[in-house]
Amino acid sequence: MSELRRSSGADLPDPGTSRSTSRTIRSWCVYLATTIGLVCAIATWGLVGVVISVVVVAMATAVVASSMWGGDGRVAVAKVVRVTLGAGLMTPAAVGLIAVAKVAGVLVVVILALTTPALTSLVRARRKANGDRPVVRPEPTTPYNSVTSLADGPAAAPAPELSSLGDEALCLAWRRSFRLLETAATAAERLTVVKKRQQYLDELQRRSPEGLAAWLASGARASGNPLPYVDDARRRAS
Repeated sequence: MSELRRSSGADLPDPGTSRSTSRTIRSWCVYLATTIGLVCAIATWGLVGVVISVVVVAMATAVVASSMWGGDGRVAVAKVVRVTLGAGLMTPAAVGLIAVAKVAGVLVVVILALTTPALTSLVRARRKANGDRPVVRPEPTTPYNSVTSLADGPAAAPAPELSSLGDEALCLAWRRSFRLLETAATAAERLTVVKKRQQYLDELQRRSPEGLAAWLASGARASGNPLPYVDDARRRAS
């Protein structure tokens, strides 16, 4: 049972957890670079100069942020404070880092600016918004094919009874479903694909229990091809 579960892909890491871990790492990199940059700025211009820079940048940022989100009422207060504080600290830190590290400082600032969680979250949200726009699709003029439709994603129309598929088509559907599992964007999509893959394994078990057992015993992978072990020719030969 555990082998079937691993082959179905149910034990693969959750993409959402990976993204959360990556976001945390990037955030800590920004915090570390900001701290180092502020130290460099203090060493270059002194504590008083850095404090003045922080206050000036923070005030300017607060004015701009308030004009942008002022209409949102109390909801915008936390956002304005967060942006103001971040800009007030990060701007002098970036300048101090560049002043001390020269070209290396420029590279660090550019890399962190492009990978900061705030920017990546904004880009991801915009892409998702563009992807969620309704698209008018023409009605298909050819009969529905359950195998090729799997490439369209977990939301594709349900396949007919798996017993109507040949061995080659069933194994092809199994292999394509692994790519769907890797690209699943949400936990719900991932669960849908995992359930479908379990159905494929159940059908392979019904057709050729010996062949499926031999495939699993050979070190089967979630993306592997069980066809050489479960095809019709092998069953007839046995």
